[in-house]
Amino acid sequence: MPRAAFHFGLSTLVLGSLLVPALACHREPAAVPLEEDRGSDVGVADAAPDPAELDDRADSLARTQREAEVDATARRITEEVALVRGLTVTGAFAVELIDKAGVREFVREAMYEELSRAEIQLLGRIEASLGVLPLGTDGEQVLLDLYELGVLGIYDPKRKTLLIGDYIGTTELGRVIGHEGAHGLQDMHFDLLNLAKVNKGHSDLDTAKTFLIEGDAEAAYLAWMSGSEGLAAIGDDLLELQADMVLAIDESMIPNPTLTRMLQMPYTEGTASMVRLAREQGFAAIDALYADVPTTSEQMLHHDKLAKREPALPVRVDPAALLGLVPDHRVVWEDDIGEAGLLAMLAEVERPWIARKSAAGWGGDRYIALDRETNPAAAPLLVGVIAWDSEADAKEFEPSFRAYLDEHMPGDFLIQRRGREILYATQFAAALADRADAAALSKAGWASFSVGKPSKPAKPKSVKPAKPESSKSAKPAPSKP
Repeated sequence: MPRAAFHFGLSTLVLGSLLVPALACHREPAAVPLEEDRGSDVGVADAAPDPAELDDRADSLARTQREAEVDATARRITEEVALVRGLTVTGAFAVELIDKAGVREFVREAMYEELSRAEIQLLGRIEASLGVLPLGTDGEQVLLDLYELGVLGIYDPKRKTLLIGDYIGTTELGRVIGHEGAHGLQDMHFDLLNLAKVNKGHSDLDTAKTFLIEGDAEAAYLAWMSGSEGLAAIGDDLLELQADMVLAIDESMIPNPTLTRMLQMPYTEGTASMVRLAREQGFAAIDALYADVPTTSEQMLHHDKLAKREPALPVRVDPAALLGLVPDHRVVWEDDIGEAGLLAMLAEVERPWIARKSAAGWGGDRYIALDRETNPAAAPLLVGVIAWDSEADAKEFEPSFRAYLDEHMPGDFLIQRRGREILYATQFAAALADRADAAALSKAGWASFSVGKPSKPAKPKSVKPAKPESSKSAKPAPSKP
C-alpha cells in the first residue's frame, strides 16, 4: 500500500489494504541472527529495581531487536524481488515498524493531503446516495476503521520508507515485505508520488492506476514467492478463485461489504490482469504501462480491451434542466463510476459470475450530485447516465442494477433505458418534495446528458515479446531462505 489517495468508483480512498489471504503459500523470511547483548548501561542498584521500568526497558530492547530483524529481512527480500521483477534497486530506502494507531494516523494524514474535510464528508454522502454506505454514516471513520483493521504494510514514497506493521507475525512478514518492497522498486523507476496524484472528477482513471500499481506489486511478490517456476506456477483458476472470494464478501463477514470489495479488488482483479500480462509478455509489458497508463478500469478488467486500449464513450453533462427542476439545489460534484465500481455494487445482489457478466460491456458513464443550498438532505440527489457498448449489454445490466438499488433505497430511485443508455437517479424524494414527480425528473435527466462517439484509441507502446522462459524467471531464482 503506497502513500497516496485515489478515487475508486464512488469512493475516495487511501490506497489499499491486505485483508485478502495470499494466493499461495509464501516463502517464510529467514531468521536474522541478532547480536548478543554484550553489555548494558543499567548499573546494579542496591535497591530493588522498579518492575515497570524493567518492563519498559525490556520492551524497548525487544522492539530494537525486532526492528533490526525486519530491516535486514526487508533489504534481502527487496533485492530478491528486484531480481525477479527486473527492476534494480537504484536508491536508498528506510524500514520502520508501525503500530495500529500509527496506521490510522497515516491514513488520516494522507486523506487530507488530497481532499478537504468538506470534500471527504461530501463523498461519504455521495456513497450513501448509491448504497455503498448507509445513510448518516461517517465515511471518514468507516475508512479509518477498515484500514486500521486490515493494513499490514505501507510504502511511503514521500519518505522512501517501508512501514511494516509491528503486529504481524513471521509467517506474514514475507508477503508484506515482498509487496511493499515492490512498491519501493516501482517508486525508484516510475515515480509513484506523481503517478498516484488524484484526478478529481475522474475516479475511473484513478481506479485503473490503482489496479496497475497494486496488481504489479502483487505479481512481483508472487513471482518471487514461486521460486524457479515464477508466474507459471500461478494458474488462472487460482486468480479467479481469489477474485471471486472478494466479490462474495457480504455483511456476515464485514460491515460495509460494497466498500470493502472496492478496496480489495486492486489486489485481486488488478493482480490477475498483471500476472496474465507478465506471463505472456514479461514484466517489460507492465513497465510500458507506467509510461502510457490505462485510462479505465474496464481496460484493467479485460485483457483484450487493455491490449487495444478501448476508450470510454464520452458522457457529457449540462445540468440546466435538472437545476430548473430543483432550483434550490446546486451541483456539488461530478464524476464517473467505471466498470469496477459497478461490479463491486452488483456483487451485492448477484453471484460473482453473474455480476461480471452484467457489468461487462460498460462503455462510459457520468453522474452529478445536486445538494440543497441550505439544509442539505442526508444524501444528495444523484443523477447519472451509463452508456454501454451495445443495447444487449444495457439490457443485461439493467435488472441487476435495479435489484441493487431496490435493496438499498426501495422506492427512492429511478432507472430507465433508452437503447444502449441507462439513466438513473437516487435519493430524489427529498429533492422533489411536492413540486414535481418522477416523470419530470426523467425528462430533465435525459435532457442533461449526452453521449458522444469514442475518441480514437491511443496506440499502445510496443513491447518486445519476452523469451518463453521469462514467464518463469529471466534470471536465476533467488535461493530459498
